[in-house]
Amino acid sequence: MFKRITWMGTGIAVGAGGAFWAKRKVEATVARYLPDRVADRAATQARDLGRTVRTAASEGRDAMRQREQELRAQVEERTFVGPVERQPPTSISPEPVRRGARRTTRTPATPLAPSTARRRSRR
Repeated sequence: MFKRITWMGTGIAVGAGGAFWAKRKVEATVARYLPDRVADRAATQARDLGRTVRTAASEGRDAMRQREQELRAQVEERTFVGPVERQPPTSISPEPVRRGARRTTRTPATPLAPSTARRRSRR
């Protein structure tokens, strides 16, 4: 009889503990998928993605510059030519271009003379 009471008490405790644990897990999952939490997570992941892309691009540029220096050193060794002074690239137009402004090298076209022919109306 004592064994039955012990196992019954153990079963009740395990059942209550399991039910409490399951309830907490369900509530946490529901809270995680509330609209404001989903929006916060999406914004955070977008920011992290932006940082990751910027970091990857920066590392890629650094690796490119390093490899370019290595290749230039190899060329200098093979050709017995001293280091070449490289000029930094200059922009196409010396004056800054406003955003939305068009860059053009052409002169504006002369306006066309007004047509003397009458247009036919559509009926």
